[in-house]
Amino acid sequence: MDWKSISEEEAKNHPDYGFGGGLYAVYAICVVWSLHSLYIVFLDSGYALTQSYGYENMTMADFTCFIQFCLMVPFIYLAPKMHKVMPNVAVSLFSVNWAIWFTFGMISPKAIPISVVVTAVTLFMVVYIARSTRVNVTYRHRVRA
Repeated sequence: MDWKSISEEEAKNHPDYGFGGGLYAVYAICVVWSLHSLYIVFLDSGYALTQSYGYENMTMADFTCFIQFCLMVPFIYLAPKMHKVMPNVAVSLFSVNWAIWFTFGMISPKAIPISVVVTAVTLFMVVYIARSTRVNVTYRHRVRA
């Protein structure tokens, strides 16, 4: 898809400029995902939730959830600040996060269903960040040519 660069002033005057639209959904997913990861690391002491996903190695589940939380923090911080590096950082972090989930889904066959769900959600977020007019206008200062 071809994009045309615009000035920061033109971007601010564009109707799609700002933190909103589908970006709210992506942001909400990331906040819930982060809270979920923190819950597993600190509050799921009996590992009921972790085991319900099919995971058998609880130490590895705690470690990966902690890493996943760390991977969401930059996006949660940068997105509302409308920082220009957010789209590149988000796609990179979401891809690494997906790789973690998908890998552990493949290691534990019982966890494949949750890995498929996470794959679908991650794919939605990556495609949205990469192709959204709102993201491109707000963060990259460009519009469709």
